[in-house]
Amino acid sequence: MTGAANKRHRAPRRAIEPLEAIDAKDGPAMKALPSDRHRAFVRALYTVRPGHGAKVKAATLAGFGTTESSPQSMATIASRLAHDERVLAAIEEEDKKYIRSSAPRALSALGRLIEDPRHKDHARGIAMVLDRTAPAETQHTVKVQHDASPQLVATAAVLKRIAELATQAGLDVDKMPPLIDAKPIAKSERAA
Repeated sequence: MTGAANKRHRAPRRAIEPLEAIDAKDGPAMKALPSDRHRAFVRALYTVRPGHGAKVKAATLAGFGTTESSPQSMATIASRLAHDERVLAAIEEEDKKYIRSSAPRALSALGRLIEDPRHKDHARGIAMVLDRTAPAETQHTVKVQHDASPQLVATAAVLKRIAELATQAGLDVDKMPPLIDAKPIAKSERAA
């Protein structure tokens, strides 16, 4: 038999319908950046290869510097951009978007791990899913017990006696000035 005779007949591929146009919307932190070049710098950070010189390359791709800019000058520009609070807020905002958009791939990888009983982390993957879908519940009972010190009991007795004497003297206890809360001075502090 020839190679052509072994080929199976395949049905024509189904045409894929185009998706609706989605305009990527920038969040408030990206909109707060002072220029389109700043926004391009943040976006470029996600396209350049991470590592040494990535921020300089992102700054160059975003249009910062000139063709005559020295490597030191570009490194300074990139450093200033990377440490600007507004840029950092925009990076944080884009990080959250990137993480959320990576969820389908992460779930797919987790599914493949769970389906492979020979994988070294098979049991850990199952445990991770179960912990998130049916978390173990724990119940804590807290008992608060307050034991009054002898000084506290004596102070309460003295205050009660003062109130009794004030009542006997014809003073209205409710109209008495409030007690001053003071910290006792140690003997070593009194001598000084």
